[in-house]
Amino acid sequence: MSRVRVGELDIAYRVTGAGPALLLVAGTGYNGGTWWPGMVNDLAREYTVITYDHRGTGRTRGPSGPFSTRTLARDALGLLAALGVSGAHVLGHSMGGRVAQWMALEGGARVGGLVLAASGPGPLPGHEDRHTPGIPVATAAGMVELGYDGYVRRLQRDTFFTESYALAHPEPVDWLFDAFWAGRPTVTDYFRHVMARQQHDTVELLRLIAHPTLVLVGDEDAHAGGTGSHLEQSLYLARALPSATLSVIPGVKHGYFWEAPVESVGRVKRWLAGVDTVVTS
Repeated sequence: MSRVRVGELDIAYRVTGAGPALLLVAGTGYNGGTWWPGMVNDLAREYTVITYDHRGTGRTRGPSGPFSTRTLARDALGLLAALGVSGAHVLGHSMGGRVAQWMALEGGARVGGLVLAASGPGPLPGHEDRHTPGIPVATAAGMVELGYDGYVRRLQRDTFFTESYALAHPEPVDWLFDAFWAGRPTVTDYFRHVMARQQHDTVELLRLIAHPTLVLVGDEDAHAGGTGSHLEQSLYLARALPSATLSVIPGVKHGYFWEAPVESVGRVKRWLAGVDTVVTS
């Protein structure tokens, strides 16, 4: 990976492929090396794919301290600016989709199409009780009872993959854990990522995001975690965003980019091909 200075950080990043720029924004505590290589290589046939390590993860260096999804969005926008990328599509998975929302709100024309993958805007109106504003009890208890590695393994196994797939294909399940663990944040920084996710709230700002947006979610991504159900949150995004297209992938949970990369990447590429905004790096 290469590094570039962005404010107080030396952000580690990798560029693959050629064509319009596409920034991949990873989820809570995940580093850029956790994107499935087959997915990256598939996208790189048509796009200049940029992956990177969030602050506090992987090889990105610099003070982490408390931060928000808005802070992470400014990191990502700063990365694009430092690389001389004037415009890019942005694909964010889970918390990465929350970061992408702030990128759209603050990045203007630097952001082209948005892919909000298994994500959400924050506490949904009328269902605020389903959203934990701090560290979810299940997260804290899991870390104590299972340890850091055991907690992450169980979380990925139970929420990213369907039972039948995990039993038949243990290799991708193990690969994802190993990729996370190789660039894992410290426990402190992991909790900072969790707090950033839990405190994210763009519910009242969604109407201001005019960017063409693909809302992509698995129909089995209904686990009620600290931010509620990703399926429910995604359906809300699709209704509230002015220019959203909803795409529901059958038979998958939160980790469809790892369980069903051909189907999920195919949907992303078909949608991007129809986006009117043409962005070039």
